[in-house]
Amino acid sequence: MYRQQDEILIGLDIGTSGVKALAFTTAGQCLAQGRAAISTVYPTPGVAEQRPAEWWQASLTALYRLTEQLGRAARGVVGIGLTGQCPTFTCLRPAGKVTGPGLIYQDNRATTQADFLARHLGADAIHQRTGQAVSPFYILPKLLWLNEQQSNWLKAGSVVVQPRDLVGWYLTGRLATDPTHAACTLAYDLSANSWTLDWLSELGLAALSWPEIMPSCSVLGNLTAEAAVATGLPEKTPVIIGAADSICAAYGASATTVDALCEVTGTSTCLHLAVSRPISSHAVNIYPHIEPGIWFAEVGLNTTGCALAWLSALLKSTPEELLSAAETVEPGAAGLLFLPHLAGGERDEPGRCGAFIGLQLGHTTAHMTRALLEGIAYALRQRVTLLEAAGCNISHVISCGGASRSQLWAQIKADVLGKPVKLVEPFDTTAWGAALIAAQTLDIPVTSSPLMHTTFQPGDSRYTPYYERFCHLENLLIVNKDKIGN
Repeated sequence: MYRQQDEILIGLDIGTSGVKALAFTTAGQCLAQGRAAISTVYPTPGVAEQRPAEWWQASLTALYRLTEQLGRAARGVVGIGLTGQCPTFTCLRPAGKVTGPGLIYQDNRATTQADFLARHLGADAIHQRTGQAVSPFYILPKLLWLNEQQSNWLKAGSVVVQPRDLVGWYLTGRLATDPTHAACTLAYDLSANSWTLDWLSELGLAALSWPEIMPSCSVLGNLTAEAAVATGLPEKTPVIIGAADSICAAYGASATTVDALCEVTGTSTCLHLAVSRPISSHAVNIYPHIEPGIWFAEVGLNTTGCALAWLSALLKSTPEELLSAAETVEPGAAGLLFLPHLAGGERDEPGRCGAFIGLQLGHTTAHMTRALLEGIAYALRQRVTLLEAAGCNISHVISCGGASRSQLWAQIKADVLGKPVKLVEPFDTTAWGAALIAAQTLDIPVTSSPLMHTTFQPGDSRYTPYYERFCHLENLLIVNKDKIGN
């Protein structure tokens, strides 16, 4: 029960498909929420862009819709925690104008530049210093591409900013980032907690500037008078810098023990596992944890929730209708297989392509949806295998994120992974995680959590031969990518 004198915390999530602003009490009750869409364009294969102006405009809209719902209770807002998609970026000129579009993490245009980095700096040296394997997924290869192809974007003194950084600057007048966002750039020294300025100079990018790096649990600044008027929130409300979206989701889902793998499925999927020390395997990426002295091992997929949204739009059915239809189909989808790489590759292999394989006249909407759910589960199993091969022990999976809400999909994941899957409700824990970081930063006690779990036990072994077929066909397509195109 909300009382007028209760303190209210806001989590603001600048995601891939839109911005979400949620207001919580310290007892975990969600009082209101505001949302606004962000559009992504795919003008050519391997290219994925957004308009940076939408990051800010959608944030204002979401916050204003939130405060409209809160009414007079908005006076009780005591902190705003920020989070956002990454690695997505644009360049902010010294005069405060954005240069060019925002290049999002699905953009794979910089494959040649990623290969150059691996040769020039050394793949081992890059992973040891940054925690990341070289990939066009990250920001640094894309900056090299821009320097070669669109050098007018990279004006001297321009600052490389991610969506959360830009929105935080608009809200407070201070430009900064945190270690979890910095680690997504491939230009961040994980041990030194600093930018790799020597490498940037060597690569011809010394003229660019980079944001100040602050701990995730830091007050970025206070809400400016202008931002207060635009959002309806109290002026001088503390704004906490927060962390990357998937890390906030894991934090909000309480997936912080060393054997609990957090599967965060929104537009994409990130798999996070807390580890006591960085892992040397190039197949696994390492990010700072919100808590000091802990790390997150991470692997991921670029197009999961958005693959379901794509199929929904293509077939002119709602996701709920598709999921309901998929329940009528037996495991294996009557021989139909789906490869879930719809954005021109994955971070570990830009040559991965998306496909329906084995499509026949007898297949229906239900079969296509079932195949999509299973294909994504198979790809997740591949990545869980990478974590386990790197020495990680995984006892169970905690599933969260806006696209994770299907019980059918949770059961498929449990069966394919061979591990219990705990489905979190409410499903979207990202904004809650950002609000928790705000509470921790401001020393505001949180008395309870809104989370509940439903556990799905593995039991159906019929997926094993389908998984093996999935891996075989994927490998064939990668080996022959030059012949078939992408």
